[in-house]
Amino acid sequence: MERELTPVEARGAVISGRIVKILAISCIGAVIALVVAWALLPH
Repeated sequence: MERELTPVEARGAVISGRIVKILAISCIGAVIALVVAWALLPH
């Protein structure tokens, strides 16, 4: 049987989930920026 989450634990889970999402989006954005920069720079 699962125990109930306290409001603090629930909020922590939401915040940590949001942080993971932001980190993932920023990593993807950085990769896209690198690809664009590499494509635009003369090589």
